[in-house]
Amino acid sequence: MRALAGEASSAAADFNLGFFEEQTMTGNREKRKSRRVSALKPTWIHLKGQAFEVSDISNDGIGIVLTDDGPAFSIGERLAAIPLPLAGGTVHVQGIVSHISYTAAGRLCGIHFVFDGAEYDAVMRFKHERLQNPADKETR
Repeated sequence: MRALAGEASSAAADFNLGFFEEQTMTGNREKRKSRRVSALKPTWIHLKGQAFEVSDISNDGIGIVLTDDGPAFSIGERLAAIPLPLAGGTVHVQGIVSHISYTAAGRLCGIHFVFDGAEYDAVMRFKHERLQNPADKETR
């Protein structure tokens, strides 16, 4: 099943079979398993000894804003411990750098989560704790 413009059909939402289609800043369309959320409270994570601002979160990954003077990331690079600060403590998940993009907001690094066990639930808690508007919470 496929949903357009970020609206999932109820069947897709229930069974996680749907894809969201989003338009990028360059006008391209991307198919995604889950909707990317960028309306976040100011959130920072620490990687490679430096703090990075989180630009967006989805059920499958996280986007961070890179700085000119910060450490380099490369596509395909495996990150063994991405710290996600939760109200009850920090949880570490694994990830793989999936893209580095240049946008009007700056240079962004997309990291795809690689789940091992109950980490998916921790990512959902992290995402929901960081939403600016609690009404935006979703279960997918």
